[in-house]
Amino acid sequence: MSYLSREVEVDGNTFSYRRIKEDIIINIIGIIRKDNINIATPERASLDVLYLYKDYYFDNLNPLNKLLISQILPVYQSAALEKRVFKILENG
Repeated sequence: MSYLSREVEVDGNTFSYRRIKEDIIINIIGIIRKDNINIATPERASLDVLYLYKDYYFDNLNPLNKLLISQILPVYQSAALEKRVFKILENG
């Protein structure tokens, strides 16, 4: 996630960054800061993916903390995302 979309190549690997709303980027719920590096929890990363890719499919959601997902979800301010997430969690 980034404040702009871009691709960066490092040592033959291409890293794709997708633009996401600033209000979402600056919100630290579901983000762990370690050694000046921000790392998304699996729950936050999963929500980021579902926010950007509406038809994304996860094989196994059992390792995710559903309570944490429900706490992070309001960051996105998206009723459509909330509906998709609750449907996925019901069926998962």
